[in-house]
Amino acid sequence: MRATCTFCGQSITGEPLEQPNPCEYCSSVSGGYPHLVILTEALAGTAMGYVEGATYSQILLNIARFLLDKKDDKLCGLATIMSQLACEVAIERSLSDVFTRKGIQSLEESVADVLNGYNLGNEKVWNLYSTLTGDPIQEQPFWGNFIRSAKRRDNIIRKGLIVGRTEAEESIKAASDFLDHLTEEREPSRG
Repeated sequence: MRATCTFCGQSITGEPLEQPNPCEYCSSVSGGYPHLVILTEALAGTAMGYVEGATYSQILLNIARFLLDKKDDKLCGLATIMSQLACEVAIERSLSDVFTRKGIQSLEESVADVLNGYNLGNEKVWNLYSTLTGDPIQEQPFWGNFIRSAKRRDNIIRKGLIVGRTEAEESIKAASDFLDHLTEEREPSRG
């Protein structure tokens, strides 16, 4: 597979270097790493060690960390999206568990049809989650960072926002704190 510029798509001659040269066509310094190869490596290579016994949310968050570790600016947006996706998968799983615990599984599909995803940054989803679980998640210290991350993810997808490493790190931290909280809510202390 030939390396291409991650911004303009032009072929890059030579091998990708640790510190890539700017693209000769668009001057992007993010390099020419073939993202298909990197994602394959994340799923079947280094990140594979995280799969056994992990939840989908944990795997997605580890892939986000893996992407950020590649030190390719273009991957910062993908890392942000993956970290937020990890949270959305966890919320969907949590709601499914609540429907089962409350004996109202028959409502799950109808509710899912009404929702536009499982992003707690969406007020409808947040209200449903809070009502069904009784979890005052919006009072948690990470909540503001989580909401900023959710908005960042929306802006990446809808408006093409380019984010840097610091923003991606903030999103991954917010997602990690969020997932830790959900784990604590599912498994109350056994003291």
